[in-house]
This record gives sequence, structure tokens and C-alpha cells, in this order.
Amino acid sequence: GGGEAAAAVAPVEAPKSRSEQMQLARRLQHDREARREWLREGLTGVQLDPREEGEIELVITLIVSYFDIVRKNLRDSVPKAIMHFMVNQAKDKVQVELLRSLYKEDLMTEVFVERPETTEQRKQCRQMVAALEKALGVLNEVRSMQE
Repeated sequence: GGGEAAAAVAPVEAPKSRSEQMQLARRLQHDREARREWLREGLTGVQLDPREEGEIELVITLIVSYFDIVRKNLRDSVPKAIMHFMVNQAKDKVQVELLRSLYKEDLMTEVFVERPETTEQRKQCRQMVAALEKALGVLNEVRSMQE
């Protein structure tokens, strides 16, 4: 009789329109009535008192709610997992490709060749260091003469 109706509980999704809200309310009411009928028939032929029926109804409601939450969490985590793996795979492939293109033999000499401006700056810096060392030597001589 009503055993099939109580066993097959459909997921509850948020209704969007007024007519969907009314449909959902009718479906939930039908599910409740089907479960009550199933409980009245008795699981083992033993008649249940109203308190036991209420407790069983509460347990069923909690289980349905729990599965709705689990379903929602799973539905939310699937796109996150897909993106996680897609991003990591793309990152790894990009890194490998960049390293492969960076370490090509013909590019190595090009990568390590210094620009002429940099060479000129290095030359000027060396001249400045030499001039500063010479000035420091002169200052040290003047200081030692005054003592």
C-alpha cells in the first residue's frame, strides 16, 4: 500500500514561482499523509501510539533534511573540485611548457647575452668605485697626517 510512497522521498528544491510553491506544499502534504498511512499499517503489524508515530515522523523528517543538506553540499563541491583540478593541471602544463621553451639551446645564448646599456652601466660603476676608493685613500691620508 503506502510503503512505496514513504520509501521514495524526492528532493526538496527551493520553489521559484507561486505555483511551484503551491505544488511543493501539496507534494509535502501528500508525503506526510503517505508516511502516516504507512505508519498506521504498522511496520511489524504492531499498532503505534500517536507519540511513537510523531517520533518516527520526526526521524523521517530529520533524515530527509539531512540528505537534502548532503545533496546540496555535494552539488556545491563538484564545480569546486572540477575547477581545482583544471586549474592545477593547467598550472602544471604551463610551467612545464615555460621551462621547456626557456631552456632551448638556441635561446640560452640569447637569454644570457647582456644588453649593451647594462655593459656600459657596469663599466661606469667600476670607474665610480675606483674613484671612491681613491678618494677614501686620500681622506685616510689626510686624517693620519693630522694626528
